[in-house]
Amino acid sequence: METGRYGLRAALDYIAAHMAKEKTLFTCNDCGGTSPRWLGKCPHCGAWNTLVESVAEAVTPARNRFASLAPASAVTTLADIEATDVQRTPTGIGELDRVLGGGIVEGGVVLIGGDPGIGKSTLLLQALDALQKQSLGTRHAARSGGAWGRHALRHG
Repeated sequence: METGRYGLRAALDYIAAHMAKEKTLFTCNDCGGTSPRWLGKCPHCGAWNTLVESVAEAVTPARNRFASLAPASAVTTLADIEATDVQRTPTGIGELDRVLGGGIVEGGVVLIGGDPGIGKSTLLLQALDALQKQSLGTRHAARSGGAWGRHALRHG
């Protein structure tokens, strides 16, 4: 982008043209019905020339787009959480089982990350092979990109 006088002006014009504009709403004086654009006749009650333009109230989006998927919970301190022993399924790979506390938990997800070429795919394919030999349902998803690859293993 140019830094000269005309380049800055062009940039400011571009920003102004692409900024969010206030949304307008047309409300009927007779019935209170609303329309996103002006119409000569109210689509709700049929009255003529009763729509008045106003600025629509901004709807504040949720802080998190996934907030509706899980109910909000109260904050709990670690001291208040009771540790329970859950059943784990050994993967058949000794060191992986040791890191996972004895194996994978049914319904749980294990995320493996690391530098390219470190052996994430090989490790999880070996674990999947061992779990499939035990006739256990598992899923493997992989995503690589950037400097790190990410793999997830789900049991159950």
